[in-house]
Amino acid sequence: MRIGLSSATYYGVMETENAVEDIRRFGVPCCEVFLETFSEYDTDFGRLVRSRLGDIEPVAVHARSQHFEADILGKSARQRTDGYYWFNRALDASAEIGVKLYVYHGPQALRGERRPISQWACDLRLAIELAARRGIELCWETVSWCALNAPDRVTEAISVCPDLCFTLDVKQAIETGYDPIDYVRAMGPRLRHVHVLDYDCVGRHALPGCGRTDFSALARELREIGYAGDVILEPYSWMARDENALRDSLDYLRCAFGGES
Repeated sequence: MRIGLSSATYYGVMETENAVEDIRRFGVPCCEVFLETFSEYDTDFGRLVRSRLGDIEPVAVHARSQHFEADILGKSARQRTDGYYWFNRALDASAEIGVKLYVYHGPQALRGERRPISQWACDLRLAIELAARRGIELCWETVSWCALNAPDRVTEAISVCPDLCFTLDVKQAIETGYDPIDYVRAMGPRLRHVHVLDYDCVGRHALPGCGRTDFSALARELREIGYAGDVILEPYSWMARDENALRDSLDYLRCAFGGES
């Protein structure tokens, strides 16, 4: 499994096109591109990002979670129309960047609500189709404060949309109170993408290698299901101020997952 880095690492520090260029210094073979704002959902911007990546392969894009992703499942027809307008623009930019995966966060789930996923079936299928037209797979991500926040929700989503793919976010999985491995088993061959970050023993965010998760065990489980995707380190920008710590974490992940340097 290859180990890559997300441009979200630089959020608020560098603009996206400069962030992907700086990632090249870390010697990773792949990266994820975080599109931060509406002006970046643009084909010209996608080409700019692609030109700055050099030899790094962009494997996935994710947009700001609440810009339009919940709106494509909205109750109002006008809301859905506007949501799909921006979703299509984000997909067009993603295609220009050259990715094969779109990380989808889905709607919020406030105060423990569990709305049936079947109510979104038609729009989820349309979103999957729109991405597929551009050679991109839609990958619903585990997010503690959104609808895909328990392993049984993954099972429910697959029953509604068998073509749906998934992103496992390890940090977010921990926040839901479940072992990330439980999500791996629920997603099985539909798992396409993995984000990694950790918590330490007192509940603070930690870079992998400095936290409590056994990433070697996670790697074994991924190999068990035949996972063929990449593993993307996605730290917050304040965690990347210590460049040596970031490099050490990447090295730790390469050892844990057998990743390329």
